Parts: sequence; structure tokens; C-alpha cells
Amino acid sequence: MQPVLKTTESISAAYRVVDDFLPSNLAQDLRSSVDTHFAEPYKHQADTHQVWNYWFVPNRYTYLRTSPERILGHANVQRFLETLRSWSLGALGLGQISWPFLSLYVPGCHQGLHNDAGNGRFAFVYSLTLDARRTLGGSTIFLKDADFIRSRLRVPSSSEHLCQSIEPRFNRLIVFDDRLVHGVERVEGSMDPSHGRLVLHGHIRESGPTASGGLSIGLLSQGIRDAVSDFLDENLASASVCHGPLVVRFEISTSGTVTDCRTVLDRVIYENEAIADRAPLQASLVNRLERQTFPRASSPTIVTLPVTFGGPLST
Repeated sequence: MQPVLKTTESISAAYRVVDDFLPSNLAQDLRSSVDTHFAEPYKHQADTHQVWNYWFVPNRYTYLRTSPERILGHANVQRFLETLRSWSLGALGLGQISWPFLSLYVPGCHQGLHNDAGNGRFAFVYSLTLDARRTLGGSTIFLKDADFIRSRLRVPSSSEHLCQSIEPRFNRLIVFDDRLVHGVERVEGSMDPSHGRLVLHGHIRESGPTASGGLSIGLLSQGIRDAVSDFLDENLASASVCHGPLVVRFEISTSGTVTDCRTVLDRVIYENEAIADRAPLQASLVNRLERQTFPRASSPTIVTLPVTFGGPLST
């Protein structure tokens, strides 16, 4: 197994790891539902246990999955999603979260290398896997974003130089760029499903600008459209050859001027690496927003604005 990576909070990070993601009582409630589901196997009934889909796609996927509310309860899944949406809006500036799958990996299960570029901006994987389990494997694996031939022409390399691996610890959230080539390490060991890799997973994408404070989005929409339109006109050449989300957060004072404008997320990737230079796009968007004026209000307003390049996601 490759070494586990440390959490990173860089605005341009391809992935983020959050340990102890849920409040402990909610995490334990979710895990207790799993343990109850798998308990007393001789008493399992068709309506409660014939719910797992054997998701097998040759050379790509082998695992079991189901709708999580069948095991965890709808209310608890909803609480998980609300917590994830709040975290995602704060950390990424992206607020649309898909309803997840609950997936189970027992020995022999794995995912081959692939990407999910059409599914979202980021994928999320939340682990309910036991820390003290009788299985091995199940780590999420990413290929590093590098030219493996040119970057290592004279340097012998092995797996730790080529890929990154993150273990499915209990109550750990992994969020990563959907464009990353990734997979799941094959699980080995006990066939007891309660000791398998068990995760909630889905996708995150932008939900449009959000605002909190004195002004509503309705009152801000025209000013935001004007600023973004001017920004795109000023950066047409760069914007036409890049792909991914750029998210900024700014404050509007009571007088309607923009203050404290900063970048929350920058996962803009240029199609031609030779012209890659994301700083001017960040600086240009911040500069244009700082020149925008909005209506006066009785209290300040915080706005989170995602701008995406490369066209919309497929649906």
C-alpha cells in the first residue's frame, strides 16, 4: 500500500482530506445502521436485504452498491448531505451535491483507473469503514498529475512516485477533482461485509452565486452578470483554452462597494501547458469585481461566485 497523504487546504489542490468530518454522534448513528443491517444474517428478509446491486463492469468496476436510505435511513442521509453542502460552500464555493450511493467492497472488489470528467467538478467519498477491520486494501488511488516519461527520464520510479493513496478511515471525507485519473485498490481478507470498505459517494458541482447578509441574489444578479461579462471579454484568449472552476468570495459594504475579494478555489487547467498561468485570471476577476458597485444595504453582504471554463458539464 502507498503512504497516506496529509490533508491540504490549497485553493488549487486537486484533493482534500477531512478527518472526523461528521459530528461523532451522526457518524456513529450511520455506522450503527450498517451494523444493524448486517447483524443476525439468518433473519435477513428479502424486502430489507435484497437491495444490493452487484455493480460489475468488465475491466472497470466490481463492487456492491445501493440507495443509502435503504440502510441508513432517509433522515440521516439528508443530515449528511446538509453537512457536506455547508462544508463545500465554505471550502470550495460549490453548493450542488448529488444524492449519494452507498457502496460496499468485499474481497475481490475494486475500481480500475478512470476519470469522471462529465459527472461533476469534484467527487466526494465519505467512509463508514471500520478502522479496526479484518480486510486490507480499499484505498482511493490517484495518478499524479505529471508527464511520467519526461519528468523521470533518468530516475527509477515505483508506485509511490506515480500515484497517491488515501486510506478509507472511519468518518473521513475525501474530495477530489473529478478529472483526476483514480481508482480503488482491491480489497482482500475477511468476507464479513461489516469489515469491508463501506463508503457514501457522489459528485459536487457549482450551484450559481450565493449571498448572505443585507442583499439578496436577486438584487445582486445584474451587477454580477456585468462584472463576469466584462471579465470574460478582457480574458477571451485565456478563457477559450482553459477548463475548470474558479471561485471567488467577496464582501459588499453597506455603501455598495466591494471589499475583501479573494480566491476560494482555482482548479482552472489550460489545455496547452505551455501557456498555463492562472494568476492573471485570478487577478483579473478580483480586479473587475472590486470595481463593481451594488445597491446600498443596511448590513454587509458576503457573495460566493463560481466562474467555470470549458463549457457546462454533460447531463
